[in-house]
Amino acid sequence: MQPGRFNFTIYQGDTFSTAPAWKINNSYVNVTGYTADMQVRQDVDSASIIVELSTSNGRIVAGTTDGKFTLTLTAAETAPLPPGNYVYDLEVTSTGGTVTKILTGGFAVIAEVTQ
Repeated sequence: MQPGRFNFTIYQGDTFSTAPAWKINNSYVNVTGYTADMQVRQDVDSASIIVELSTSNGRIVAGTTDGKFTLTLTAAETAPLPPGNYVYDLEVTSTGGTVTKILTGGFAVIAEVTQ
């Protein structure tokens, strides 16, 4: 399965929250019990992680039969992110241990003017 493609834009100092939903053949995937991990990097070969969202660090919450993964960063978490254009991917792991990349794309951080 080829992952979906979506480009995120976030603003330093703003709360970021979105809930992409995973569908296969136009039906939501039951993601009950799944875990998820998303890393944002300068480029795909970069060893340095700009920010990580995961179910283990509480920045991703997996849904149930709705296929949703809610991604959240607080205003305090986005404030120190360096402005720039980055890449990310979102991988999910089923309760049986199957890892699937469901989303990839760009991740732009826009500089904050009002502090």
